[in-house]
Amino acid sequence: MKKIISLFSLVMVLLFGSCIEQNYPIWEGAEVEFQDAVVLTPVPGQTFPRVTVANTVGAVNLQVNLVARQRPNDETITYRIVPENTTAVQGTDFNVSGSFVIPANESFGRVTIDVLNTGAVGGFVDLMVELEGNAEILPSQNYKQVQVRITRPNPPVED
Repeated sequence: MKKIISLFSLVMVLLFGSCIEQNYPIWEGAEVEFQDAVVLTPVPGQTFPRVTVANTVGAVNLQVNLVARQRPNDETITYRIVPENTTAVQGTDFNVSGSFVIPANESFGRVTIDVLNTGAVGGFVDLMVELEGNAEILPSQNYKQVQVRITRPNPPVED
């Protein structure tokens, strides 16, 4: 008898539970975000993460995620260097273009920073990159900034 009641209860749950209409809201917006800002812990006391590279690395590619449906056309996204959190000098420590492309039917793009080899001068410089988006795709407010710290080796010690 217990088996019959258990089976009947299971059938009733499946029968009535599967007929519930579920209208989940669907977000239709479009944003871009730095992958490093999503997966790395922010700098203590700040809202952005820091990626550290040597001045001999050449180029740094920061992945940018498109948080939206893939687009049928290429999307050009702009970004800027934030002067308040930047000590690096463009043309001396790095070069950037200010924009990049997320190809059609793709979910990712890359901000490329050309890190210039300033030699063994010691210390480090910081570079803050902030996504600006375009007319249709806005930057994610929580994940739009990444700071790149460019380390420079100390000069050789003379005997």
